[in-house]
Amino acid sequence: MGSHTPKNILIVGAARFIASHVANKLVRSYPDYKMAVLDKLDYCSNRKNLIPSKPSPNFKFVKGDIGSADLVNYLLITESIDTIMHCAAQTHVDNSFGNSFEFTKNIIYGTPVILEACKVTGQIRKFSEH
Repeated sequence: MGSHTPKNILIVGAARFIASHVANKLVRSYPDYKMAVLDKLDYCSNRKNLIPSKPSPNFKFVKGDIGSADLVNYLLITESIDTIMHCAAQTHVDNSFGNSFEFTKNIIYGTPVILEACKVTGQIRKFSEH
């Protein structure tokens, strides 16, 4: 596969600490790229982390869960996504002891939902999981 220049990027888990800094940096540094960010806003994410990007015309926030195949497919198609950065994961290992299913749901179920959407839409050129 040749080189790929992203134009429409989806960052999942974007309101979390590290991913929000990546999203804000990309929005500022690449105004020609369209940035869609998806986060369900649970205990380890905060929409305020994305305030620097909010006024940018190349930024769109969507509240939702990567476990929703309909939502992920919809975003890939309507936003013409060609690149995905998957940063959605629960944090704080201690939280996994009380409810291990909820803790691992994003990775065990959400990641295959995203990968299947990539396959179905056929438009993703680059996928990165962090």
